Amino acid sequence: MILFSYCCPFDGFLPVFPVRLVMIFSPCRVAPSPFRGQFPLEAGLSYLNHAGVAPIPLRAVTVVREMLEEMSRFGALRYPKLDAWRDRARDRAAALLGTGRDRIAFLSSTSEGLSFVGLGLDWRPGDEVVTTDQEFPSNALIWRDLARRFGIRVVQATSEADGAVSTAALLDRVGSRTRVVAISSVQYATGAVVDLAHLGAALRDTPVLLVVDAIQSLGLLPLQAEALGLDAVAADGHKWLLGPEGCALFHLSAKAQSVVAPRVLGWHSPRNAGRYDEEIAGEWQPDLRRFEAGSPNLLGIAALAESMGLLLEVGIGEVASRVSGLMARLTEGLRGLGCRFHTPLDDQGLPGAGILVWSHPNRDADALHRALMAKGIYCARRGKGVRFSPHFYLDDRDIDGVLQVVADLLSES
Repeated sequence: MILFSYCCPFDGFLPVFPVRLVMIFSPCRVAPSPFRGQFPLEAGLSYLNHAGVAPIPLRAVTVVREMLEEMSRFGALRYPKLDAWRDRARDRAAALLGTGRDRIAFLSSTSEGLSFVGLGLDWRPGDEVVTTDQEFPSNALIWRDLARRFGIRVVQATSEADGAVSTAALLDRVGSRTRVVAISSVQYATGAVVDLAHLGAALRDTPVLLVVDAIQSLGLLPLQAEALGLDAVAADGHKWLLGPEGCALFHLSAKAQSVVAPRVLGWHSPRNAGRYDEEIAGEWQPDLRRFEAGSPNLLGIAALAESMGLLLEVGIGEVASRVSGLMARLTEGLRGLGCRFHTPLDDQGLPGAGILVWSHPNRDADALHRALMAKGIYCARRGKGVRFSPHFYLDDRDIDGVLQVVADLLSES
C-alpha cells in the first residue's frame, strides 16, 4: 500500500509552492476521515469533481439555515449579528492566504476579481500581459478584451509537451512593457501545477504584477500570498474551498493596491461609507473593502466561513497529504488498467495537485465519461480525457470502488 506524507521546507505555516509530496511505502492506507460525516452524499454517488463544483459541508448548511431563520424572524433588526460572519470569514480567508484581513475582499466570482485587476490598471497601447496557452476563460477573456479595446498585447507562453507550465518560458516573455503575468496556480484541464514561488521571487522587486487564478488550489494546497509574492489572487469558493457558488476571495498586495483602482463603485466604496448625510468622499476605503461596492452576499460569506473553518481545523497540510494519497491510489490503479495520463506527473509518476486527467487507448473519452456518469461516478470531461478530482474527506474505499467501475467498463466488449 502507499501512504503519502506532506513535506514542507519551512517550519510553521509558510510553505513554498508547489508543495512537495513525498511517497512513503507503508502498510497503512488512506484511512476514513473523521470529517466524512460532514458530507452525506447520496447513496451510490462517487464524487470526483471537486475541481468543478464541490459538495457543501453540513456545518455550512447549518449556519445558512440559522441565518435564514434569523432574517425571517427579525429581518435586519439584529444586523450586526449577521454581519459578524463577514468578519469571521475575513479572518479565516486571511489565514488561508497568509495575509492580513485588510487585504481580503469578498466578490461574486474569480472572473470578477480578475476583471477588477484588468479594468483597474491604467493601460497604454503596447503594454503587455504574459500568460499561458491553457488558461480557463476567466483568466483569458479579460486580457483579450483589453487588447481589443486598449491596444495591449497578450503574450502566451507555450506549454510543454506533457502540459507542464514552464516558469522559465513565462519569464522569458517578460519585457520592458509587461504590466501583468496572469497565471492559474493549477491548470483546470491538465492539472499542471505552476511554481508560484519561482515567479513571485523573480517579479517581486519589479513593477510587474503577478496575478493568480487560485481556484484550483486554494483549499487544497497551502498558498501563502505574502510569502510567495503574489500581487493579486482571486478564487471562487465552490471548488476546493467547499463553499457555495457566487462567493469569492480577492487579495491584492500593497504593490497592486497602489495601481489597481476600483472601477465598480457603490455605497461601501468611499472612506466615509455609511455616513449618508455627508458628501461622498473622493477617497476610497483604505483597505480592500473599496472593492466591495454594494450589499454583501452574507449567506454565501457565512457558508464560506464555515467551509474555510473546516479546512483550517483539518489543516491544509493534512488536506494536501490525504488528497495526495488518494491521487496515488487512483494513478496506480488506472495505470494498471492501461490508461494514459494527460496530467504532468512528477519524478514519482504522480500528479502535483488534485486533478488527474486520463484516457484509455481503446475507449472514446466522451463515451467513457458518459458511461462513468451513468454508473454514479461524478467526474468531468476535460482536455484529452476524463478528469478525476477527489477531496480530503474521501478514502481508499471510494477510490477502490471507482477503479472497479472503470475496470468493469473497460472489460466490456
